[in-house]
Amino acid sequence: MKIKILLFFYRNSFKKFRPYILRKITRLEGGQMYSKSLRKIYYEKYGVLVGYGSYGGCFDKTNNNIPAQVEFGNWCSIAPTIRIHRANHPLRNFTTHPLLYNPLAGYVEKDLLDRPKLVIGHDVWLGEFSTILPNVNSIGNGAIVGASSVVTKDVEPYSIVVGNPAKKIGMRFNQNEIEKLESSKWWELERDELVNKIDYLSKLIN
Repeated sequence: MKIKILLFFYRNSFKKFRPYILRKITRLEGGQMYSKSLRKIYYEKYGVLVGYGSYGGCFDKTNNNIPAQVEFGNWCSIAPTIRIHRANHPLRNFTTHPLLYNPLAGYVEKDLLDRPKLVIGHDVWLGEFSTILPNVNSIGNGAIVGASSVVTKDVEPYSIVVGNPAKKIGMRFNQNEIEKLESSKWWELERDELVNKIDYLSKLIN
């Protein structure tokens, strides 16, 4: 009942009170990693889908770091300083200026840019100051994006990419281990279930 009341006040209060209410809701539901109401708010208000167990920059809207049409899988570790871009300035017009595509510039009536969906898999780690550009449509399960990397193309599952532009420097596991992890679908487990299977899952890669 307390959560329902807080959600009501969040949706109907002045904007300046919302951060406080959101923090209160999050604390009551066990923090960013586990709060169902926090996820509901981010999906309804911002169009951002955040999976269970994920935390960090996926919940940062203060600087519009995470645009709509972005989906984070379960158990992701997202640095607070990441940036995700879902549109480029058009290259084939006579100008790249927003006048031709952004209604705020006063010429067009609606946003004319293509903003493709980005799907970030389960157990993905996005390092500090990493940037995901619009050409990227997917970052696979278990992938790691190093700090300050600029990702310009899709990232293979369980790969480690670093640099500008980001390039693969290795794989977290061999193919046999990857197949075992994928078959286990461990990311579908909630906290208590996962804790009980840590020893079993650890043996899959040892």
